[in-house]
Amino acid sequence: MFKNLTALYVEDEEQIRSVVASILGSLFGKLITAENGQEGLDSFLENEKEVNVVITDINMPKLNGIDMCRKIREVNKLVPIIITTAHNDKDFLHKAIEVGISKFVTKPMDMKLLIDSIKSSVEPVLLQKKLESEREQREEERLKSAKFTATGQLAAGITHEINTPLTYIKANIEMLGYDVEDMEASKSKDNFQDSLNKINSGIHRIENIISSMKEISYNAKVEKVESNVYATLITAGVLVYNKVKHISNLYINGKQFTMELEKNELVYNAKIQIQRLEQVWIIIINNAMDELMKIDHFDNRRLDIDISEDDTYVNVVFKDNAGGIDKEVLPHIFDPFKGTKDSSGMGVGLSIAKRIIDAHEGATIEAYNENNGAVFKIALKK
Repeated sequence: MFKNLTALYVEDEEQIRSVVASILGSLFGKLITAENGQEGLDSFLENEKEVNVVITDINMPKLNGIDMCRKIREVNKLVPIIITTAHNDKDFLHKAIEVGISKFVTKPMDMKLLIDSIKSSVEPVLLQKKLESEREQREEERLKSAKFTATGQLAAGITHEINTPLTYIKANIEMLGYDVEDMEASKSKDNFQDSLNKINSGIHRIENIISSMKEISYNAKVEKVESNVYATLITAGVLVYNKVKHISNLYINGKQFTMELEKNELVYNAKIQIQRLEQVWIIIINNAMDELMKIDHFDNRRLDIDISEDDTYVNVVFKDNAGGIDKEVLPHIFDPFKGTKDSSGMGVGLSIAKRIIDAHEGATIEAYNENNGAVFKIALKK
């Protein structure tokens, strides 16, 4: 009931203290007990920052309950104090009111009444804790948003600055490639060609990084329209086909992918952002290809895409046979900059994919391992 609160219970009679403490201990996250007023005061002063309510007897040795409460009030004006007492004379009541007692529970104690008294006394404490928690959560979200905005602005600036010299380098490398092609066959020509291939590979990686950074800094809203999800898969397949055809077999609903597949051969409609959803498919397919490349022999590599629907969702499942996602990476697979694939640039691709799916109301994306491969399952609300 009060699992995130701490109570201080002070009672000099051992039998009563034992029984009541066992009940309070099951209600509170932490219970501190004391046998007399002086011990109760010392316990409160030692634990002032965490004690949320004080429950105390009156007639106790060393320091009585009223004097203990008075000293507590000297250091803390707000902590709720509940007195358990057999006293009911006016003089006692006046003294109790003077030191700011929250509630009285008469002995012999009715435990239901005690619990109700505690509940009403700590309600402001519970409300304050809730408000603090919500404030901390809002501040954390604000900081995350600010960091992401700053990252996006930085990414946009970097991509702008890199594009011009990259274009210049790429053009000159292409011209140099033509010159190498015109050379007579020799070991030097082979060495030049090998070096050019490595440079072009590096340029391609830089282009991947720039593309990812552009996407992560992209904040424009894209209109959602009722459209055929199957058609977006075919479009994505066409866009990556030049890469896929050299790496792996690709199947959609059990049918081998070719450039001749008809986009509307199957129809699974949902309200989607067409171009951005195609970006998700490209990211997932490229990630699968990067892993499948590590398997010997083309015929041993396979990526299956299965699309289906139920009353609420269009479901798209990608499954490869590349060995699965590392167990340490899996919980963070959609975090920015957590990628481990060499050719995936800065590791933001799957984070981008999740952001795009999250922008589709009611849609989900999950990743897990099954048999000897990685599975990405996307559910799009109709």
